[in-house]
Amino acid sequence: MNGMGRGVVPADHELAFSSARGHAFANADLILVVGARLDFRLGFGSFGAASVVHVADSESELARHVDLRAGIWTNSLGGFLAGIDEGAGNHEDWIAELRKVETEKRAALQAETAIDTSPIRPVRVYGELIPRLRRDAIVICDGGDFVSYAGKYVDVYEPGGWLDPGPFGCLGTGPGYALAAGLLHPGRQIVLLLGDGAAGFAMGDWDTLVRFGVDVTIVCGNNGIWGLEKHPMQFLYGYDVAAELRPETRYDEVMRALGGSGELVRDTAELGGALDRALAASGPSLVNVITDPTVAYPRSSNLA
Repeated sequence: MNGMGRGVVPADHELAFSSARGHAFANADLILVVGARLDFRLGFGSFGAASVVHVADSESELARHVDLRAGIWTNSLGGFLAGIDEGAGNHEDWIAELRKVETEKRAALQAETAIDTSPIRPVRVYGELIPRLRRDAIVICDGGDFVSYAGKYVDVYEPGGWLDPGPFGCLGTGPGYALAAGLLHPGRQIVLLLGDGAAGFAMGDWDTLVRFGVDVTIVCGNNGIWGLEKHPMQFLYGYDVAAELRPETRYDEVMRALGGSGELVRDTAELGGALDRALAASGPSLVNVITDPTVAYPRSSNLA
């Protein structure tokens, strides 16, 4: 599942392979892309030797830049999927191959979340957060590098359990998403993952969250830089421009000033307790985690 389609199939379903998707794309003979654009998140539709069928909910959404085996548009994607007959083929060996890759990759990811360093690595934050997420949690992402880790490590089990800025990275959407989610689902756990760059786009909306008493836990990965810009510029050019933020800005104090709860975390040993208190708090709470600015998210997407 791509983007906000996460959770349509539970992450622990026997046929869900989020970590093995690269292997699947590279070795499949037929790829059916349903309801998603063939943009950079899917390698612009380049899947090696596989035939590609693109299914969209309008004719204008069908890919024009890919040599498709077929392009199908329908105003009922669910009806289309329900009507597919998988045929008489035996897929057990293929499923077993994907399950093996999935299991191995997940084991490696799990090991990464347990690595303790000072400053805190961003992935370590998820090592503490993920076990505390409920199965029906609504996870909201608003940021660049810090929330890229969420896309890699956080599992979603129900439709609507994942909200993100979309392919254009429209930062500042998080607090609004959290407000809507909190008013619609007051009994569910709502967690907003926020980069420190994104924090500056809609900080005033934290006041709205407080005034409406929304029970949302904000986890801010604060590395003092525009990581999504700084690290690629350093990699490509050996220098960066306009990619610095103020180190260790006290976003937790801003939340407390507005009437919510806030804590600052600099050490891994403090992280679990701070998350527990934030998740148990009434109304908005924010855990401001100082993370290592030298750690770059390992990107492999084709952006050209």
